[in-house]
Order: sequence, then C-alpha cells, then structure tokens
Amino acid sequence: MGINFKYPALNSKMKCMYANNLSKYDLEELLRQNNLKEAINFLKVKFPSLENLNENMHRKELEQELNNLFIYEILKLSKYLNTDEKKIFMQFLSKYEINCVKNVFRNVTTNTDSTIYLKNIDNWTTKMFKNINGINQITEETEFLELIKNEDYYEIFEEYENIIENVPLQDIEVKLDIFYFQKMYNLSKKVNKTLNYLVGTEIDLLNIIWIYRAKKYFNYPIEEIKNIIIPIHYKINKKILEELLNCSDFNELKTVLDKTIYRKVFCEETKIEYEKDKYLYDINIKIFRTKMFDISTVFCNINLIDIEIKNIINIIEGIRYKLDKSEIQKKIII
Repeated sequence: MGINFKYPALNSKMKCMYANNLSKYDLEELLRQNNLKEAINFLKVKFPSLENLNENMHRKELEQELNNLFIYEILKLSKYLNTDEKKIFMQFLSKYEINCVKNVFRNVTTNTDSTIYLKNIDNWTTKMFKNINGINQITEETEFLELIKNEDYYEIFEEYENIIENVPLQDIEVKLDIFYFQKMYNLSKKVNKTLNYLVGTEIDLLNIIWIYRAKKYFNYPIEEIKNIIIPIHYKINKKILEELLNCSDFNELKTVLDKTIYRKVFCEETKIEYEKDKYLYDINIKIFRTKMFDISTVFCNINLIDIEIKNIINIIEGIRYKLDKSEIQKKIII
C-alpha cells in the first residue's frame, strides 16, 4: 500500500492544529477558574468558534459543541490525504461511526428518549458518516437494520435479526468493538510498524482491563471472558493471556504483567482506566513529536485532540458540580 504524504503541507497543517490545542498550562488555568461562567468564557477566548457555549449547557450539549470543533478539524486534515490515505483514515475514524450506531441501537431497543445525544450523532452523520445519515431519527429495529444493511458491521446485527428486539445490548456492543479492532489491526500491519504499534498496544491494554473487570465485577468464567476480549496477541502471547485469565485479583494480575512490556503501566487498582489512558497518551505524544509525518502521526494527532476534549469535559463538569480541584486534576491526562 503506497503511503506518499504531501509532507510540507501536512506537516504545516498538523503543527498548526497541535499548536491550537490546550497546553498543560492552559488546562491548569482552566481548572483554576472560580465558577462555570468563568470556565466557559476561558474556553471561548481559546476557541472563538465555541461562541454558542454557555454555563447552562447540559453535558451532552457541551460535548456536541466540542465535537463540532473536532469534526471540523478532522475534515480539514483529510483534505491533505490522497485516496489510499483517506481509506486508511476513514477506517480509523469508523470507531466514531460505530459509537453512533451503538447509541442509536441502544436508544431504539430500550425506547429511550435521548434527544440531546441524538442531535450530537446528527452532527457526525451529516458531516462525516453520510452513509448512515438519518440514523438518529430511527425509532424501529427494522428501520435500523435497513439503514445499515450495506455497512460491513451489518453482519453482526444480521446474526441476531430474528430476535433483534430482545438481543442483549452488551453482546452487540462487544462484537462491534472486536470487529473494529480486528479490522484496524489487520490494516495497520499492512501500513507500517508504528501504526501497528499504536493499534496493537491499545488492544493489549483493553484486553487486560476487560479481563480484570470481567473477573472482579461480573465473576465471568474463563471461557466466557475469552468471548469478550479481542482475539489478537500483540505483545501479550497466548501463555501470558492464559495466566491473566487465571488471576484471582489485581496483585496477581500485576505479577503476570511484570513479565511483559506493560509491567509499569498499571500501579493502582483504583486508577487502572486512567493509567491505561495515560500510557496511550504518552506513546501518542511521543510519536507525534518525534516521528516523520505519515499516517501514524495523523492518527496520533486525532487521538490527542480526542483526549483534549475529554480533559475539557472533565474539568467543566468538575467545576459544575463543585468538586475539589485536586479530584478534578486526577482525571486530567497530560
């Protein structure tokens, strides 16, 4: 697969995008704001396009405004990619499409009124995933299946077509995640080692956490856990995986991980999700800053913007609910 970026233009664009991100100092300054109104005004100064933000916004409305900015940046960046590069990029971005599909399906099957969130989905489907445009307006399972019948992930829903009204949501969502990561991993191997490293590492860390949660919170038997993890062995070989599956607690899990490259990732049981995200952030920022620009650095740039949005939401929501600053700080990834 030929990867032939327009380096000068792409380099300039990505540096500009990254320069517009909130720095560590900016995030700390946002956190220091005394109330929600001051925090919102701070964001408006940093991002003039967020002029519609106000302190009375629901969390989902805040996400919607930030996602609008995110989508706009993605679309600008995609203009610098050739046809093959765009195909790779869209496969990477399909995780956001799958999230839209998950949430609409959950809304349809549970008859939940999620108007605010569905409006957020509308932003993604009208501007980027036009192949499923209108999915946020669907209210029936049959309509849902009809709209997605030409998508590659339709095969997952097709398996349950005869019982679609009663299908376990968790089963569908797990299979969609596995479907995405398998496709992305197989694609990354054909592109370059750096991209394979990014995708493979995320898969390993997700599998570790899913095993931990399945045993601690749901007491799943080993064979059932095997059905919900991604069947890919990047740096976690089959022997290590079996040992992880047989761990009875977090300390045993850490002992097994001491034999892997992930021995320094998980230190505290209560921070396992944060430590996973922080590790992934660190490798993304390192690649973005040090590697020659190619498709992997494009992915890193998007991942870093995604993390920035989560940081902003965590800070704003912490201020909204008057959480202690030190507690909000623990959720910030930088």
